[in-house]
Amino acid sequence: MQADSIFQTGAFQTGAYQKESWQAEKEITAAKEIEKIDVIGKQPPNLLRKAFYRQEDNFFDLYNELIDENQFRMDCEMRSMHLQSKVKHRACIPRFVEIENARELETAALRSGRLSASSILNAVPDKAALRLTYAKKKKEMAKKMADLINSNPELAKRYTQYVEAKTKFENVKNR
Repeated sequence: MQADSIFQTGAFQTGAYQKESWQAEKEITAAKEIEKIDVIGKQPPNLLRKAFYRQEDNFFDLYNELIDENQFRMDCEMRSMHLQSKVKHRACIPRFVEIENARELETAALRSGRLSASSILNAVPDKAALRLTYAKKKKEMAKKMADLINSNPELAKRYTQYVEAKTKFENVKNR
Protein backbone atom coordinates (compact mmCIF):
# COMPACT_ATOMS: atom_id res chain seq x y z
CA MET A 1 0.00 0.00 0.00
CA GLN A 2 2.88 2.30 0.52
CA ALA A 3 3.92 1.89 -3.10
CA ASP A 4 0.44 2.81 -4.20
CA SER A 5 0.37 5.87 -2.00
CA ILE A 6 3.81 6.96 -3.21
CA PHE A 7 2.74 6.43 -6.78
CA GLN A 8 -0.45 8.40 -6.25
CA THR A 9 1.41 11.16 -4.51
CA GLY A 10 3.96 11.20 -7.32
CA ALA A 11 1.21 11.23 -9.92
CA PHE A 12 -0.54 14.04 -8.10
CA GLN A 13 2.68 16.01 -7.92
CA THR A 14 3.37 15.39 -11.62
CA GLY A 15 -0.17 16.51 -12.48
CA ALA A 16 0.22 19.61 -10.34
CA TYR A 17 3.55 20.33 -11.98
CA GLN A 18 2.00 19.95 -15.43
CA LYS A 19 -0.86 22.23 -14.43
CA GLU A 20 1.56 24.89 -13.12
CA SER A 21 3.69 24.55 -16.26
CA TRP A 22 0.64 25.00 -18.51
CA GLN A 23 -0.50 28.07 -16.56
CA ALA A 24 3.00 29.52 -16.66
CA GLU A 25 3.17 28.99 -20.43
CA LYS A 26 -0.23 30.64 -20.83
CA GLU A 27 0.93 33.61 -18.77
CA ILE A 28 4.12 33.91 -20.83
CA THR A 29 2.07 33.84 -24.04
CA ALA A 30 -0.25 36.52 -22.63
CA ALA A 31 2.77 38.57 -21.59
CA LYS A 32 4.20 38.27 -25.11
CA GLU A 33 0.96 39.56 -26.57
CA ILE A 34 1.03 42.48 -24.15
CA GLU A 35 4.62 43.28 -25.11
CA LYS A 36 3.82 43.32 -28.84
CA ILE A 37 4.65 46.73 -30.25
CA ASP A 38 3.58 47.96 -33.67
CA VAL A 39 5.83 50.61 -35.13
CA ILE A 40 4.36 52.83 -37.78
CA GLY A 41 6.74 55.17 -39.50
CA LYS A 42 6.98 57.35 -42.54
CA GLN A 43 9.65 57.21 -45.17
CA PRO A 44 11.60 60.43 -45.58
CA PRO A 45 10.87 62.34 -48.79
CA ASN A 46 14.43 61.92 -50.07
CA LEU A 47 14.10 58.11 -49.95
CA LEU A 48 10.76 58.27 -51.74
CA ARG A 49 12.28 60.58 -54.37
CA LYS A 50 15.15 58.14 -54.95
CA ALA A 51 12.72 55.22 -55.19
CA PHE A 52 10.62 57.21 -57.66
CA TYR A 53 13.67 58.04 -59.81
CA ARG A 54 14.76 54.38 -59.71
CA GLN A 55 11.33 53.18 -60.86
CA GLU A 56 11.22 55.89 -63.52
CA ASP A 57 14.61 54.76 -64.84
CA ASN A 58 13.53 51.09 -64.78
CA PHE A 59 10.40 51.87 -66.79
CA PHE A 60 12.04 54.13 -69.36
CA ASP A 61 15.05 51.80 -69.80
CA LEU A 62 12.76 48.98 -70.93
CA TYR A 63 10.53 51.38 -72.88
CA ASN A 64 13.57 52.71 -74.77
CA GLU A 65 14.61 49.14 -75.64
CA LEU A 66 11.16 48.31 -76.99
CA ILE A 67 10.28 51.49 -78.90
CA ASP A 68 11.32 51.32 -82.55
CA GLU A 69 11.60 55.06 -83.28
CA ASN A 70 14.49 57.06 -81.86
CA GLN A 71 12.43 60.27 -81.64
CA PHE A 72 10.13 58.65 -79.05
CA ARG A 73 12.87 57.44 -76.71
CA MET A 74 13.03 59.17 -73.33
CA ASP A 75 16.11 60.71 -71.72
CA CYS A 76 16.00 61.38 -67.97
CA GLU A 77 18.62 63.63 -66.41
CA MET A 78 19.22 66.38 -63.90
CA ARG A 79 18.89 69.78 -65.56
CA SER A 80 19.29 73.37 -64.44
CA MET A 81 16.06 75.20 -63.72
CA HIS A 82 17.26 78.22 -65.76
CA LEU A 83 20.31 79.03 -67.83
CA GLN A 84 22.15 80.81 -65.00
CA SER A 85 20.74 78.68 -62.21
CA LYS A 86 22.67 76.15 -60.16
CA VAL A 87 19.39 74.65 -58.92
CA LYS A 88 18.72 71.38 -60.68
CA HIS A 89 15.63 69.30 -61.21
CA ARG A 90 15.05 65.96 -62.85
CA ALA A 91 13.43 65.95 -66.25
CA CYS A 92 12.47 63.12 -68.57
CA ILE A 93 12.19 64.50 -72.06
CA PRO A 94 11.39 62.73 -75.31
CA ARG A 95 14.12 62.96 -77.91
CA PHE A 96 11.79 64.63 -80.41
CA VAL A 97 11.99 67.79 -78.28
CA GLU A 98 15.74 68.13 -78.87
CA ILE A 99 15.36 67.14 -82.53
CA GLU A 100 12.60 69.69 -83.15
CA ASN A 101 14.44 72.42 -81.19
CA ALA A 102 17.55 71.92 -83.33
CA ARG A 103 15.46 71.88 -86.52
CA GLU A 104 13.63 75.08 -85.55
CA LEU A 105 16.89 76.85 -84.61
CA GLU A 106 18.37 75.92 -87.97
CA THR A 107 15.24 77.18 -89.75
CA ALA A 108 15.34 80.44 -87.77
CA ALA A 109 19.02 80.88 -88.58
CA LEU A 110 18.34 80.32 -92.29
CA ARG A 111 15.68 83.05 -92.19
CA SER A 112 18.48 85.51 -91.46
CA GLY A 113 20.05 84.65 -94.83
CA ARG A 114 23.13 82.74 -93.80
CA LEU A 115 23.91 79.69 -91.70
CA SER A 116 26.74 80.24 -89.26
CA ALA A 117 27.45 79.67 -85.60
CA SER A 118 26.50 83.26 -84.72
CA SER A 119 23.27 83.13 -86.75
CA ILE A 120 22.25 79.93 -84.90
CA LEU A 121 23.06 81.49 -81.51
CA ASN A 122 21.10 84.65 -82.36
CA ALA A 123 18.18 82.85 -83.98
CA VAL A 124 14.78 83.13 -82.39
CA PRO A 125 12.73 79.96 -82.78
CA ASP A 126 9.04 80.09 -83.60
CA LYS A 127 7.62 78.97 -80.25
CA ALA A 128 4.04 78.67 -81.52
CA ALA A 129 5.14 76.28 -84.28
CA LEU A 130 7.19 74.28 -81.74
CA ARG A 131 4.19 73.97 -79.41
CA LEU A 132 2.04 72.63 -82.27
CA THR A 133 4.75 70.14 -83.26
CA TYR A 134 5.20 69.03 -79.65
CA ALA A 135 1.46 68.50 -79.20
CA LYS A 136 1.24 66.39 -82.36
CA LYS A 137 4.30 64.29 -81.48
CA LYS A 138 3.15 63.91 -77.86
CA LYS A 139 -0.17 62.41 -78.99
CA GLU A 140 1.63 60.02 -81.33
CA MET A 141 4.07 59.03 -78.58
CA ALA A 142 1.28 58.48 -76.03
CA LYS A 143 -0.47 56.10 -78.42
CA LYS A 144 2.74 54.15 -79.08
CA MET A 145 3.54 54.01 -75.36
CA ALA A 146 0.05 52.75 -74.50
CA ASP A 147 0.29 50.07 -77.22
CA LEU A 148 3.66 48.92 -75.85
CA ILE A 149 2.41 48.83 -72.25
CA ASN A 150 -0.66 46.83 -73.27
CA SER A 151 1.34 44.34 -75.34
CA ASN A 152 4.29 43.79 -72.96
CA PRO A 153 3.56 42.43 -69.44
CA GLU A 154 6.99 43.35 -68.08
CA LEU A 155 6.62 46.94 -69.26
CA ALA A 156 3.10 47.04 -67.77
CA LYS A 157 4.50 45.83 -64.42
CA ARG A 158 7.25 48.46 -64.47
CA TYR A 159 4.74 51.14 -65.42
CA THR A 160 2.57 50.21 -62.43
CA GLN A 161 5.59 50.35 -60.11
CA TYR A 162 6.59 53.70 -61.61
CA VAL A 163 3.11 55.20 -61.09
CA GLU A 164 2.92 53.89 -57.50
CA ALA A 165 6.35 55.32 -56.62
CA LYS A 166 5.46 58.64 -58.26
CA THR A 167 2.17 58.83 -56.34
CA LYS A 168 3.85 58.10 -52.99
CA PHE A 169 6.52 60.72 -53.62
CA GLU A 170 4.06 63.39 -54.78
CA ASN A 171 1.77 62.77 -51.79
CA VAL A 172 4.67 63.38 -49.39
CA LYS A 173 6.04 66.29 -51.43
CA ASN A 174 2.68 68.11 -51.51
CA ARG A 175 2.09 67.95 -47.73
